[in-house]
Amino acid sequence: MPVFVTALVWIACAFALAGVTLGLRGAPLELAGLRIDALSLTLAVAATLVSGIVHLFALRYMAGERGQARFFGRLGLLTLVVLLLLAADHVVLFAAAWIAMGLLLASLIGHIRDWPQARAAAGRARALFLLGGAALSLGLVVLARAAGTGSIHGILGNAGAIPAGTLWFAVACFALAAMIQCGLVPFHSWLMASMTAPTPVSAFMHAGLVNAGGILLARFAPVFDALPTAMTLVFAIGAVSVLLAALAQLVQSDVKRGLAASTVAQMGFMLVQCGLGFFAAAMAHLALHGLYKASLFLGAGSAVVTPLKCRAPRVSTGAAGVAAVAAGGAGGGAFALVSGKLDYGLFTTGAVLVIFAGVAAAQAALAFARTASAPALAATPPVLAGVGALYGLLVVGAEALLAPVPGLSQPQPLTAVHLLALLAILGAWGAVAAGLHTRSRWLYARLLTWSQPPAATVSDRKSLNAGSVTHA
Repeated sequence: MPVFVTALVWIACAFALAGVTLGLRGAPLELAGLRIDALSLTLAVAATLVSGIVHLFALRYMAGERGQARFFGRLGLLTLVVLLLLAADHVVLFAAAWIAMGLLLASLIGHIRDWPQARAAAGRARALFLLGGAALSLGLVVLARAAGTGSIHGILGNAGAIPAGTLWFAVACFALAAMIQCGLVPFHSWLMASMTAPTPVSAFMHAGLVNAGGILLARFAPVFDALPTAMTLVFAIGAVSVLLAALAQLVQSDVKRGLAASTVAQMGFMLVQCGLGFFAAAMAHLALHGLYKASLFLGAGSAVVTPLKCRAPRVSTGAAGVAAVAAGGAGGGAFALVSGKLDYGLFTTGAVLVIFAGVAAAQAALAFARTASAPALAATPPVLAGVGALYGLLVVGAEALLAPVPGLSQPQPLTAVHLLALLAILGAWGAVAAGLHTRSRWLYARLLTWSQPPAATVSDRKSLNAGSVTHA
């Protein structure tokens, strides 16, 4: 059964890739409540690719494990439900797939049934997923009644005629569902507690399933676009998670929990991009983060056994700072040039996205400076300029691929909220880069306490030795 399920996932990936390659993205197919368009096809390729890799890894990881067939059956079914969610065009089907996805994921988090902590983590995730499913269902019902149709495509086509109060209610419901699914603040506890899941589940979850919140926002982009203030709210929600989760990642001693904090921050950035009006860019980020995070989780065991080699930096702090500034300017500038985000104007949200790209390049240069020689560090700015240009090309490609889908590239005017969030994130990044965070025991204790999962989901050495846990 495991090999059969794995083969089916790869066959599904091949069909999705063929659909994108052969041009089905330009002519949506509609059948029995399903609508296969550019967005669903593109995301189906990403989902099945990650799932296929995870299935291949799990063939060896779960070999000889008790409940192997049950594990692969649920993992394969979860992949099918995700594909159904991507193609669903009726509110009932979409809500049913969303709820089923949450329940299956919670079941896989608690795969090791005789582990109390795994059962506690699964129970917490299940409760939050049901809350998110209820919020989503309520929002869909309200929109369907106001639009007079259960078709999602029909609802989006009539979004402009739906009363603002109804739209705001639906947006609030969708935002709550997205925050829970993405594990954003203050619903991050289920994600931090999910480390009891087998590593293949963690990889699929962090690489694909938490992304469903962003997919929800992209699918209903015209509803959010109709309310500019709602777009700013989405941006603020994402920015809070970026700031807090990125700081919390610094104090994690557990490899997988550190990756979980990173996922919260990355999902926050995905919502930031949606709030800026660049849903297509968020979908590109979704795919890239999925592949990257899957590789990190699947290699987490190697990170544990590989000894950490600490050595003094080979370049001065000043040289590292100069290289970071140069790399930030080069990477952000190349991204702006290729993606055209500054073409919208310096006082639009396109400029915010360019600044974030520059900060990412600067951070990469600082990380490289810890072990790089002076000549290698000098080459960092042009290299990161190439990386920024490549990222810009990927964003442009995503926008071109998803062009038939309405509302996925709608830059917003700058507001005080954008500027304040940007200053807060830049200030925090600068403080961390300067090492100021290492001087505050109070900050360390607060971040560590805030990011801890519920006590019932945490295993200590005694409980591990007493149980029969083989995989975590």
